[in-house]
Amino acid sequence: MPELVPVTHEIHAKPALFAEFQQIRRVEGFENIRSEYPGYLSDESKLASRSADLLFFPKNEAELSTLIREMARQKVPMTFAGARTGLVGGSVPARGAVVSLECFDQVTSIGYDEPYAEWRVVAQASVSLKALGSMLNARHVPSLERTAEPDQKAQYERFKADKVAYFYPPDPTETSATLGGSVVTNASGARTYRYGPTRNWVRSLRVFLANGEYLDVPRGRYFADAQGNFLVHLTSGKVIELTIPDYSLPRTKCTAGFFTEPGMDLIDLFIGSEGVLGVVTQVEVALMREESKLSMVQFVDSDDEAVKLTSRLRQERNLTLDFLEFYSANALSLLRKVQQEAPSSVGMPFLPAEKVSAIFFEMSYDPHGDHQPLELLEKLITECGADPARSWVAYEPRELDRFKVFRHLLPETVNAIIAERKKNIPGLYKLGTDLAVPDEYLADLWHLYQTTCDGLGLEWVAFGHIGNNHIHVNILPRTIEEQQAGLAAYETFARQAVAWSGSVSAEHGIGKIKQKFLRLMYSEDQMAQMKHVKDALDPDGLFNPGDIFPDEVA
Repeated sequence: MPELVPVTHEIHAKPALFAEFQQIRRVEGFENIRSEYPGYLSDESKLASRSADLLFFPKNEAELSTLIREMARQKVPMTFAGARTGLVGGSVPARGAVVSLECFDQVTSIGYDEPYAEWRVVAQASVSLKALGSMLNARHVPSLERTAEPDQKAQYERFKADKVAYFYPPDPTETSATLGGSVVTNASGARTYRYGPTRNWVRSLRVFLANGEYLDVPRGRYFADAQGNFLVHLTSGKVIELTIPDYSLPRTKCTAGFFTEPGMDLIDLFIGSEGVLGVVTQVEVALMREESKLSMVQFVDSDDEAVKLTSRLRQERNLTLDFLEFYSANALSLLRKVQQEAPSSVGMPFLPAEKVSAIFFEMSYDPHGDHQPLELLEKLITECGADPARSWVAYEPRELDRFKVFRHLLPETVNAIIAERKKNIPGLYKLGTDLAVPDEYLADLWHLYQTTCDGLGLEWVAFGHIGNNHIHVNILPRTIEEQQAGLAAYETFARQAVAWSGSVSAEHGIGKIKQKFLRLMYSEDQMAQMKHVKDALDPDGLFNPGDIFPDEVA
């Protein structure tokens, strides 16, 4: 992991010009932050900061703008933090100030867009996906009950009276993640297989720039010209000229580098940019009608059979699956051990005793509709050599929720194992792949994973989004030597994924941890094109130093 070197910044505000700056809640000094607020110095990657002089808690956009302007005046870098659920160290400060956006936690409106015939939610950046889902399910948004303007109140009442249930489709594994965080990482997850990543559901953004000004960016209004240029006009009268990179993105899930395509929408430049171009404070997203669902865990005799069944399910045009997930045989063996030791922790029927793997999928299902997919499913499963009777099936909402808990149990178990091993060998950490390739290379990628990890004698499990050719291989090192072997294997995997026109990061982003792999995907010229975009919007490199690009100071 990268070394974060301490760099000290002393803050000297000018009271006459920035009296409001003094009112912003803060903690000063690294030792004070480490002792009182240690969570703001790390994220789920377990990378830890050794350098942060200030921790700010702005309570609104006015305070945030004041804060950014004062930090920019003094050339103090800022790392912005939400729920800190990222896996690549993106919200871990390399130096300067940490700016928590946790006070930006209100839903500000719900409205129906007539031209697009869809309900939309406008929310501040730190509204969590879990909280949003709960409010939609309950048809109760406390902030709108208290403070909505008359027109907003009318729309809200219309939403509550609607007999149809609605949901927000993006489904990252960690539901405590925030809307803002999921936007700047273009978060995906299981349901990306059907609904696409976060990008597909964002309708507008408010983005604060490094000079303290903000942009309201709606989808469908500002597009790059034929030469790939944008002219961004600020309220100060300044005009920012941007030229988007000219590389082509992989034909698969990808959060590696800035989004680009001919004639692209400006909003898409900020989505997935990992906060290095601007700070997202407000998000407008679209909702979708709820449908009745059927979930199924189909056990098969081998990992190769699971890959074969995946390919067959994807080819069937008469099936519309929400997600298509995978559990390798060694992953189910680990869960079987957990279930034997503490049956209630799994909350599912007992796993098959034999060494098997599984495919987990979900689809819309109307038991009274004309189209009945179960017979087709049974036919496909049988044709692939599996037995439809060796499966778990759920229809009821409570059972569907149990299946989702089961899906999340494996990464939690892996993290617990690594945490226990770190007690004896502090330098150990989990190695988890985040690679994806086009459809035609799925079987090849799986063969590479399997033969390499087994050949090195590593302990490993695999699970995840096989429908998008995006399987997470988790290597669980028992020694530092195994960790080094695992790192070398990871680089081999990444190089080959790029050779197969894939991505070195399908959903987690680059942050401070995967910069080495990003340079396997892009040439020096292409990296320079990305850096030119960064420099145009953040010329002093103050936003999230060390993310995507090396921190030149640290």
